[in-house]
Amino acid sequence: MNSSQRRRVVRDFRKLQYSTLINAKKHREAGDWCLKQFGKRWEAIGQTDGAWTMFWAGRDDHDKYIFHFVEERDYVLFILRWV
Repeated sequence: MNSSQRRRVVRDFRKLQYSTLINAKKHREAGDWCLKQFGKRWEAIGQTDGAWTMFWAGRDDHDKYIFHFVEERDYVLFILRWV
């Protein structure tokens, strides 16, 4: 990935401004639900026009996943369903 591609990925990721953590035990179900509800998933390589994405929260929160959303309404719907 060259610097131009890296800048584009960072710029596109900033659109995913709403985020929340959920328990790792529910992340697969929640991911499948998001795919059905919101469509394509945002990915750093390739699919950068998706409406949502999820990542492992990292070693400090090793038992959680973080979900990011472009639209506030999608974020609120997710919170009401999964958190």
